[in-house]
Amino acid sequence: MNDMKVILIILLILILIFLIGEYYIYLRIFKNNRKKPLPEGHFGDGEFDQKIKEMTEALDEIPCERIRATAYDGLRLCARYYEGTDPVNVDICFHGYKGSATRDYCAIGKYLIDKGHQVILVHERAHSKSEGRTICYGIKERYDVLTWVNYAIRRFGENIRINIYGISMGGATVLMASGLDLPDNVTAILADCPYSSAQDVINNTAHDMGLPDKALSPFIYLAGLIYGSVNIKKTTAAEEVKKTKVPILIIHGDADTLVPPYMSEEVEKANPDMVERHLIKGADHGISYMVDKKRYLEIVEAFLARVNAQEKAE
Repeated sequence: MNDMKVILIILLILILIFLIGEYYIYLRIFKNNRKKPLPEGHFGDGEFDQKIKEMTEALDEIPCERIRATAYDGLRLCARYYEGTDPVNVDICFHGYKGSATRDYCAIGKYLIDKGHQVILVHERAHSKSEGRTICYGIKERYDVLTWVNYAIRRFGENIRINIYGISMGGATVLMASGLDLPDNVTAILADCPYSSAQDVINNTAHDMGLPDKALSPFIYLAGLIYGSVNIKKTTAAEEVKKTKVPILIIHGDADTLVPPYMSEEVEKANPDMVERHLIKGADHGISYMVDKKRYLEIVEAFLARVNAQEKAE
């Protein structure tokens, strides 16, 4: 065997090792196994976990219609629709990373249903009954927001008012969608504990796990690109919010370690004229409503009242 063949064999082995390593990263960070999802009752031992479990089960018992829409890339998307008495106000809600519609919206979702709004709790792509295998951190999901907005307009009429809600990854997703050419029916966007960019939140998680996040960044980027066809650097929530014409409310727990508050602060700074941001003292990731329900709802209701008043004035 000559030297050239040895070199080629070594190169092929190195390429194989690289591709296997990239696929492992893809499985850990981007792939969601819809055949073996985390059960909606899968909670830890946190202070509010039992209450969240009970609220999720209560929301599960409320009758709903299972609805479908087709994404821009042909995937079948699914959601739960709760019929309300209010024919005008429609709320569309997007859950978090490997979350579920009823678990992540067991609190504010139930509140919106009780208000009599038409409520759509979306199963994000690659989650639950929605098709797809790759979690795209909002890069592709932002177009799914537009898909569901257009679905609502077709179904409920041209005169509806749409509020878009998102939590965690769903929060970043709706912020990224704010830069799209949304119909005038969309009057407000409300994001709970959103991150500023996919790269930032992935790096933060890797850092918390004791991994060299900066060294891993290019490999994570390539894993998404090679195996998931997603470019996590294509845009960010902060960049898209600069373009928005829709008023935005951000609520974030000041004790959030998974998505630190500085991330949503970056979004606020990107367009302070359109973004209103509030911190909930002592709240960890995604539980601001549970920690201070009274203040949470006061913030939401005051924001929507201002949006409505401004709309009437115009």
